[in-house]
Amino acid sequence: MPSDAPVDLYSLAFSCSVDPLLLLDESGRILALNPAAERLSSTPGATVRGELVDDALRSDPPLGALLEQVLRDRAPRALPPDFALHLANERVVLAEGSLSPLVDPAGACAAVLLTLRDVTEQRRAERAERDQAARLHAAVEALDVGFVIYDAEERLRFFNTAYKSLYPECAAAIQIGNTFEDVVREGCRKEIHLHSGLSEEEWVAARLAEHRRPGDVYMRRFGDRWIALKSGRLADGGCVGLRIDTTALKEAELELERERQFIRLVLDTIPIVVTVKDRNGKMKLVSRSYAELYGTTVDGAVGKTVADLPRSHAELSVIGEMDREVLARMQPVSRVHPVMRPNGKTRWMSIVKVPLVEQDGTAHILAIGTDITAQREHEEHMTATIAELERQKQAIADQLAVIQRQQALIRALSTPVLQVAEGVLAVPLIGALNDARAADVTSKLLDEVVRTGARFAIIDVTGIESVDAATADHLVRIVRAIRLLGASGILTGIGPAVAQSMCGLGVDLSGVTTHGNLRAGIEVSLRSLPARR
Repeated sequence: MPSDAPVDLYSLAFSCSVDPLLLLDESGRILALNPAAERLSSTPGATVRGELVDDALRSDPPLGALLEQVLRDRAPRALPPDFALHLANERVVLAEGSLSPLVDPAGACAAVLLTLRDVTEQRRAERAERDQAARLHAAVEALDVGFVIYDAEERLRFFNTAYKSLYPECAAAIQIGNTFEDVVREGCRKEIHLHSGLSEEEWVAARLAEHRRPGDVYMRRFGDRWIALKSGRLADGGCVGLRIDTTALKEAELELERERQFIRLVLDTIPIVVTVKDRNGKMKLVSRSYAELYGTTVDGAVGKTVADLPRSHAELSVIGEMDREVLARMQPVSRVHPVMRPNGKTRWMSIVKVPLVEQDGTAHILAIGTDITAQREHEEHMTATIAELERQKQAIADQLAVIQRQQALIRALSTPVLQVAEGVLAVPLIGALNDARAADVTSKLLDEVVRTGARFAIIDVTGIESVDAATADHLVRIVRAIRLLGASGILTGIGPAVAQSMCGLGVDLSGVTTHGNLRAGIEVSLRSLPARR
C-alpha cells in the first residue's frame, strides 16, 4: 500500500538521475554523490565523502579555479571541453558537465552541484570520424583525377586540387558556394567554348543538361584538353563527379584512327586481294579488291566467313584446305586457283596464306591474292604461239630437207662425173663455181678417181662463161688434188674470154694440161693410156 509519509522529491531526483551528480561544499569537498557517480568512480560514496573532489576524481584540469568563479558569480559554469577524470585502474573518462551553485532564499550558497556525463565513447567516435574524414580528404586530394560535389541546388560543396587544375579557365569561379552555371560561364568568358562552334548560351545549356543527367559518361574537349566526365546522384539530391584528363589517351586514339584510316587507304588502293581472318574463319580485315572480287562491300565482308560469300563449292573447298594447312603447319601456303565472280566470269588468283601470330599467341591467317588472269591468258597465248611456231618450224625443216635433197640432186646432175673410157673420167662444168660447188666437185671427182682407178680426169669448163680469181683458184686446186692421187688432171673447153680473164688474173697454169675441147682431151688421154693386152 502507498505510504502516507511525505516524499523528498529532490532527494529522489538526485539519487535516481542517470547522470553522475556530486554535492560539493565551498571548499570543494564532496558532501554527497548519487549512485551514478559511485558507478563512474567505482568507489562507494561513504569512502569519498569529505574528500576534495580533485583528489577523489583526479580531475584534469582541476576544478578549484572554476569552483571559485562559480561561488563568486553565483552562476553556473560549464566544464572545460577537454575535461577528463583519471580514475582507479588507470581509467580515463572524458566528461562534460557543469558546476551550479545551490543558493538558498537568503542568498547564501548552501552547496555546489557538479553534474557529469561520460562522453568518452562519444569523443572517441567523434575523433575517429574526424580522422576518417581527414584520411578521406587526403585520399581524395591525392587522386590525380578531379573530384567534385555539388548539392541539390547545384552549388559547389567540395572539390580537390586536381579538379581545379583541370579547368584553369574556370579557376576564378571554382569556389565553395558558387553554382555549376557560375563555373561554366566563367569558362565561356575565357572562350573555352569557341572550338565547339556553339554560342555561349548553347554551350551553357548543353553543359547544364549533362550535369543534370548524372550516370552517363561524357568525353568533352575543353580548350586544348580532352576530359572524361562521370557523375552520380547522391541521396540528398546532390551530385558527385569525377573528371579525368584523357588528352593523351584521346591523342593516342586519334593517332590510332589516323593509322587505321591510312591502312584502310592502302588496302583500298593496292590492286591485290588482302584478308585477315581469325582461327574460326571470321574476316577481321579485307581490302577493297577482295570486296569487289566477290561483289560485296568491305563492311559487308568483315565479321563474315567465306561460307557467307557467294562463290563456287570448289573454291570454298580450296580456301578451307589452305586455312587448315596454314594453322596446322604454321607455315606459308600458296595456291593458284580460279575464282568465279558474281558476273559469271572466272578470274585466276595466285594466293599466298601465312600465319599471323600476335604477342599473346593468338593466331590469324593473312591471305594475299594477286589476279593473274591476264598473265595466265598471256601464258596460254604464248604457249599456243610457241606451239604454232614449232609446227611452222617443223614444216620449214621438212621443206628445207626437200630443198636440200633437190639441191643434192641438182648438184649431182649439174656436175656429173662421167667415165668416158676405162681409166678416163670427165666432169663437164656449167654455170658458176662457188666454194660449195667446188668442194662438192672435188669430193665427188676424187672419190671416183679412187674407185675407178682412173689415170686421167678431164674437167671441161666449156659451160663457164667467165672466170674470176676464186673460180680460177678452185680449178687449179682441183687439178692439184687429182695429181696427188696419181692421176692427171686436164682442163678442156677454155674459150677466148676465159683464157683472157685467167691471163689477166695472173693464174699460174704451169704444170696443168689444157686442150681446146673435151673431145681433144679424151683423145689425148686415150692415146696416153697403155695399150690393152
